[in-house]
Amino acid sequence: MKLDLERQGEGRTILAVAGGVELELPEDWPQRAELNGELTVDNVGSRFLINGTLRATGQADCARCLDSFRLEWEVPVEIMVLRDVHSDEGSDDSLVLHQKKGVVDLTEPLRECAVLALPPAPICRDDCRGICAQCGADLNQNPCGCVAEDVDPRWEGLPE
Repeated sequence: MKLDLERQGEGRTILAVAGGVELELPEDWPQRAELNGELTVDNVGSRFLINGTLRATGQADCARCLDSFRLEWEVPVEIMVLRDVHSDEGSDDSLVLHQKKGVVDLTEPLRECAVLALPPAPICRDDCRGICAQCGADLNQNPCGCVAEDVDPRWEGLPE
């Protein structure tokens, strides 16, 4: 996932992205993401603006039932490459890289975009029932035999 500044034409072009990045996250999270899609590259002389939305896939553990599943998520990308290495121009929402010429490696900025776009609590499906808080049974497989207590014992001493 590289962008050659010297071969990039004037104006707007498309950069195809297909490849994997190591996410470097704790073990319950995806360790690797496969990124696919197209990004728009605007060459405006002293800077390159790279933006678009990529599709990411990776293996994750469900936050409700703890099963491993294939997680898919969208990765918004907004990167600015400044050719004037002494410029402090930039946007608060964009990743800013400083490189005058040559080939820019976009692997690290794309990794950062993928990590930032991860859902905070990935779930395997919308109707996932999780696990029983008392016995730990997977409620997606079978209902457990635990009796649900209606009253929290910490509230028993209070008058009704």
